[in-house]
Amino acid sequence: MNTRYYLSVIIALGFLVSCSSEPVKKKTEGFDLTVEVAKAKTIKQPELLSFTGRLEAATYSRLSTRIMGQVEKVYVKLGEQVKQGQLLLQIRNTDILAKKKQAEANVRVAETLLADAEKNLERYQSLFDKKSASKKELEGMQIQKQVAESKLQATKGMLVEIEETLKYANVRAPYNGRVTKHFVKAGDLASPGMPLISIEKKGEYEVVAQVPESEISQLQVGDYVEVELSAQDNRRIQARVSEINPSALDSGNQYEMKLQLDDLKDTKFKLYSGMFAKVLICMGEKDRILIPKSVLIERGQLVGVYTLSQSGTALLRWIRVGKTYGSSIEVLSGLSSGEQYVVSYEGKIWDGAKLKVNNTK
Repeated sequence: MNTRYYLSVIIALGFLVSCSSEPVKKKTEGFDLTVEVAKAKTIKQPELLSFTGRLEAATYSRLSTRIMGQVEKVYVKLGEQVKQGQLLLQIRNTDILAKKKQAEANVRVAETLLADAEKNLERYQSLFDKKSASKKELEGMQIQKQVAESKLQATKGMLVEIEETLKYANVRAPYNGRVTKHFVKAGDLASPGMPLISIEKKGEYEVVAQVPESEISQLQVGDYVEVELSAQDNRRIQARVSEINPSALDSGNQYEMKLQLDDLKDTKFKLYSGMFAKVLICMGEKDRILIPKSVLIERGQLVGVYTLSQSGTALLRWIRVGKTYGSSIEVLSGLSSGEQYVVSYEGKIWDGAKLKVNNTK
């Protein structure tokens, strides 16, 4: 009984071994994975220098006043379109109006005194001609007229000064534009030189960029560059260098450069001050090895790509990458021109897998 049992077990094990060894034999003789590969190629790419910048309005003003007083009313809202001469903000001017009335009264008094002095001078001139008045009396009348004229000029000058000051109580738009910021609100105290409201001229923009000291010598006013706007789907606009600040004492060894954008009549552009901009400057061409970013294998801080070894197996190669160019990335080291790397595959790939190449790009 026991002999038959052990014999049955041995026969069953032999059958299982023979069945399991068959697929192993087929796997060894076949391929683990079908892949598509491509050859790394050296491509000439433009050598670009890039600097960060921001979009600003070419015409921008922070409006202030020359008088001190309480803000009575702000007439415009943030973002509102305004026309040249439009009243934007008013400062309480009751005291200035009172001074104006006093100055006007002083002018009228001075005019009356001058008229009296002129009449007296005419009368004494007539008496002097008839030898009924002395020369000294005539000169006294002439001096009185000169004093009256001086007083009138002084009072008129005071009135003009007050009227000019009164203009600063009404803050008006210096040009057509849009309101970009309120620095005060009704009830706040305004003082001379204090910013009250800011406006900018719509449709005229420039890019302000910071250039490091290592690159500033390669640029000069009049050079044409490209500006890439991330908020506009990375569209590029041609621009001209309009200004370069020769001093970097206040900007940490970064030289400020201003770029004038080409005509922006394209209605697809919706530009706003403060948008991020990238300034691109072509400095010739350079040979680079570019591969698709989709083939990269990332493990922690390491970046690699599967290559095709001489024995036809997958070999994970760690590489060092550089700049990105659209959907491609530059390989700095770890992959040479002419070497084959895996572009696509179905399933899971591993180091040492036997590959069947379906297509070579």
